[in-house]
Formats: sequence, structure tokens, C-alpha cells
Amino acid sequence: MGSKTAAILFALGVICIAAGIALGEGKAGIFIIFPFIYGNGLLMMLGIILIFISFPLFMFSRFRFEEEIFSGEEAMALEEIKTEKHAGGLILIGPIPIIISSDWKTALILMGVGVAFMILFIIIFLQ
Repeated sequence: MGSKTAAILFALGVICIAAGIALGEGKAGIFIIFPFIYGNGLLMMLGIILIFISFPLFMFSRFRFEEEIFSGEEAMALEEIKTEKHAGGLILIGPIPIIISSDWKTALILMGVGVAFMILFIIIFLQ
């Protein structure tokens, strides 16, 4: 339900901004590759507020527990299944890799990828 509300608020915000631009309350453009909008009317302000409200609504709707759709036996079977999730991330600041991981195996894989990128950057830079 929360993600539907967020999508509706986002769409209403875009509609308000488009109407504000059409009525001359705001302007839109592109600077290099970055799109931008600005304005001073009620529709522009309302559109931006609706879009800003839709982002946290969408993000936090994913963390809510869904209603139980399964019968008692199916829910018991689902509770017995245990899965392990491994996550990690590689941040490259220039040629320097920074690794964030939830376990050692993923960290070692990301270290290998990070070192490979670091070597690639150094080779490209020296040429």
C-alpha cells in the first residue's frame, strides 16, 4: 500500500510541476547533463513537496511487514527455511578501493575486483 501511495504522490508532483511550467510559474532546463527546474508559483512548490514526500514513503514502505497471506501450514514451512544473505560494496576513490562487506568471502572477492580496477587505472594513467 505504501509504495502505491508513494507512486501516486510522485505522479501528482510531476503533474503539478508540468502544470506550473505550462502556466509560466516555473522553468526547466539542462546544465551539461543535469536537468533542473525552478519556479516561484504555488504549483511548483506543491509539486516539489509531493515528490520529496514520495521518496521516504517509498523507501520505508519496503521495510513494513506484509500481511500474512499463507495458511498456517505454509507459514510454518516458510519459517523452517533459513537463508543466508551476503552483501558487499566496492567504492573506488580514484584508484583506491574501499570495501564494505558482511562476510570474509565476499570481502575477498571484492578485494580482487578492487585490485584489478586499481591496476587497470594505473595502466591507463601511465600510458
